[in-house]
Amino acid sequence: MVLKQVGLLGAAVYTRALEPGKDYDWYVKTGDLQLFTPMEAIQRLALRNISRNDIPKLAVLIERQRIGLLLAEMPSQRIDHSNRIIHDTFYLEFDGHYQRSVLHAVAVLLLASEPHYPTLENHFIDYAERLFYNASASSQQILTTIALPVVNQQPDFSLALITLKKTALFANVANRNRCARYLINFEARQHGSFILVSTDRLNLEKSYQLAQKASECLLLTLSTEIPTEVDLSKGRLSLAIKQMINLTKSKRSSIEES
Repeated sequence: MVLKQVGLLGAAVYTRALEPGKDYDWYVKTGDLQLFTPMEAIQRLALRNISRNDIPKLAVLIERQRIGLLLAEMPSQRIDHSNRIIHDTFYLEFDGHYQRSVLHAVAVLLLASEPHYPTLENHFIDYAERLFYNASASSQQILTTIALPVVNQQPDFSLALITLKKTALFANVANRNRCARYLINFEARQHGSFILVSTDRLNLEKSYQLAQKASECLLLTLSTEIPTEVDLSKGRLSLAIKQMINLTKSKRSSIEES
């Protein structure tokens, strides 16, 4: 794994303390976290209580010349009092100057095959656990840099480009490649905001809610409500009307054939 050191503005860890009665919470928040509140809203909507491990669980938020990266539901080495694995969610915030490095790191995660993904995930778990233990010990919590993976393989450039400003894609290998290509070639925006979320089963209703949180939105999900690709810019009502029209046409064709 090729790594590159990148400067950090701040970091936070959502996890569970070992003591009985302690629930999951943001036990660590350190540094300058201007995008924390909107990213926490994304986490609550799309990246909690994820049951599947066959897809990267993460979010990216670009806004106000900053970029936030959230890595969700990563299994730590800690076990709670009920003998269940404790999961860490790790939030990192960067100056917009490091946008390219952060997006390339996310592309690496999206492109990683199943045997290699745990190694990448463990790299970030180590950082999150270190921050958590430092906070528990009331010691220094500052994390000023982090080593991000560098792109060392190219996505499939034969696949169709992503052209919609707000789109949901079924998270198969091809669409993960398309998203990785999109991130590698992503150009900095002077205005507006951008969200990328990769999660397991985010239904269509929540997908539309997510799309409303930014001027551009790219979603990868294993939801069966998204068979291939859905334009999230048209709104839920437009989709319902389209479905009604298609149903009416289908009924009409059946009547004419009979």
